[in-house]
Amino acid sequence: VVFFFFKQKTAYEILSGLVGSEMCIRDRYQRRVHGDFIEFMDPATFEYATTLPNSLFADNRKRFLTEFKKKVVPIPANSVMVFKGKEEMSIDSTDTEYEVEQESFFYYLFGVNETGCYALINIATEEAILFPNEPNPLHQIWTKIYTKEWMATRYGMKAIYSKDLNKYIESLNPGKVYVNFGVNTDSGSTTLIPEEEKLGKFPIDKEALHPILIAQRSIKSEEEIKVMAVACKAACEGHELCIKSCKPGIRESHLDSIFKHQGQINYNVKFRPYGDIVSSGKNTATLHYVENNKIIGENEFVMCDLGHTICGYCSDVTTTFPSNGKFTEMQKNIYQIVLKMNRTVESRMKPGVVWSDMHILAEKILLTDLKALGLVNGDVNEMFEKRIAYLFMPHGLGHLLGLDVHEVGGYLKDTPARIMKPGLKNLRTGRKLEKGIVITCEPGCYFIEYLLTEGAKMLDIPTTYLNMEKIKPYLNIGGVRIEDDVVITDSGANVLTKVPRSVEQIEACMAGKDWASIPENTKISEIIQSFINQYLSLIHI
Repeated sequence: VVFFFFKQKTAYEILSGLVGSEMCIRDRYQRRVHGDFIEFMDPATFEYATTLPNSLFADNRKRFLTEFKKKVVPIPANSVMVFKGKEEMSIDSTDTEYEVEQESFFYYLFGVNETGCYALINIATEEAILFPNEPNPLHQIWTKIYTKEWMATRYGMKAIYSKDLNKYIESLNPGKVYVNFGVNTDSGSTTLIPEEEKLGKFPIDKEALHPILIAQRSIKSEEEIKVMAVACKAACEGHELCIKSCKPGIRESHLDSIFKHQGQINYNVKFRPYGDIVSSGKNTATLHYVENNKIIGENEFVMCDLGHTICGYCSDVTTTFPSNGKFTEMQKNIYQIVLKMNRTVESRMKPGVVWSDMHILAEKILLTDLKALGLVNGDVNEMFEKRIAYLFMPHGLGHLLGLDVHEVGGYLKDTPARIMKPGLKNLRTGRKLEKGIVITCEPGCYFIEYLLTEGAKMLDIPTTYLNMEKIKPYLNIGGVRIEDDVVITDSGANVLTKVPRSVEQIEACMAGKDWASIPENTKISEIIQSFINQYLSLIHI
C-alpha cells in the first residue's frame, strides 16, 4: 500500500495533501521556531542580486585615473598599471578549494569575480584589459568555465589570456609599470601585486599608485552608497529577526543561523564581511567573540555584531538587547549611556569634523555618566587624561566601511596621525570627515575584570578612580555596543542603519509589537543637546 501510494504521487503532492495546500507548505516553511516569519522578497525586486553594473567599476577607474594624472607628473610615455586578482586556494593538501572572494582593489577597479586574473590599464588611453587564465575545455564537465570571449562580454573589457600578459606589455614598451604596493594600516599586511617576471624588464614603480588608490576608495560614489544602503537594509532586517527570535534557552548559534538564513534567502548573500559575533552574558565583554556556542541564560545581555556583503560591499551593524525581552535596571543604566554616546556623536557628524575628536567626545560622555552612577570618581577631564575611559571602551569609536569591513584609507600621508595612547591608538582612522565617507559609529561600554585590574596596572593606568565595590555587580552584565553605518553628506550625515535602538523600541520589538512607530525618548535628545553645549568648548569643535 505504501509503495503504491508513493508510486502514484510525488513527494511534494504527498506533503501538499498532508498539510492542506501548497500555500500551507510555504507558510510552514516560513514559520520559525518561535512563531515569527521570514518574509520572502520577490527576487525581481532586488537590484543587486548577483552583480553590479560594469559602469560602476568604469566610473571607479575614471575617477582614480583623473586623480593619478593630477598627482603623478610627469608620467613616462606608454606607461601602464598592472594588477593581480586572487588565485584559487586549496583546502590544505586536498583537491577541494575554498570559496574565494575577489581581492578588493582588483574588484574595485574591474568588478571581476573570477579567480586567476590579471588586469592592465593603459594610462594614456585609459583602456582596461583583462587577462584571465585560459580554461581547460574538459573542466566544463565538472564546473563552469569562462573563456576570454565570455569574460570580455561579461565585463565590457578586451580580454587576452594571462599567458600572453608579458608579451602584451613588451609590445607597448612602457616607460614605467605601476603596481599597487602598500601596507594596510590596520593589519600591517602588504597588498597583492603581480609577479615581476610577468612585467618584463621595464622600470617598476611601487610607490606612486597605492596612496592615491586608497584615498579614492575611501570616498564612495553615489552608486557605491546605493549598494551599501542595500547591504545595510539586509543586515537590519536580519538583526530585527534576531531580536524578535531571542529567548533564554536557545544557543547563540541559533540567532547566528537566523541572520545568515535571512540574508541568503532574500539577498543572495554568499560571503561574510567578518566573523559573525553573537554573544551573551559575560561573553558580550569579549570584543571579537566568534565562538557563538553558549546557551543564552535568563536576564542576560545578547550582542549581535553581524553584517552582510552585497556584491562585495559590506555592512557592519551591532545590536544589544536583553534575553528576556525586558531590561533590568542595571542593564538599562549602561545601555542608555552607550545610546547617548551613539546619538550624540551622530548628531555632530558632518564634513570637517575630526573623527578622533568624536572619540574624545564619546569617552567624556562615558566618564560623566559612569561617575553619575558612582562607578568612577574624579574630575572628568583628569580621568580622560589618565585614560580611565579606555578601561571601559578599549576599542575605537568606528572605522571606514566599504569593500573591506575595515576599509582602507584610515590613515593617509596628509591626514592626522594615529594618537598613540591607550584607546585612542585603537582608532582605525583619525581623519576629518568628508562627503562620501561611510563610517561606523560604534561606542561601547564593557566590564572586563582583567582590564579593570591587572590590565590597568600593566598599562600604568591608575585604578584609584574606580569604585570596584559598585563596579562588581556590573561584571556579570558583560558589555554593550551600539553600531550604526553612517554616510557623510554635504552638510551632515545619513544613518543607513534602521533597527530598534531605544529601550522602548527594543522591548516592543521583542514583544512582537510595531517598534518603528515608537519615537526615541525625547529626554535623550534633550540630554544630548545639553551635553553637546557643555563639552563643545572642551574639544574645540
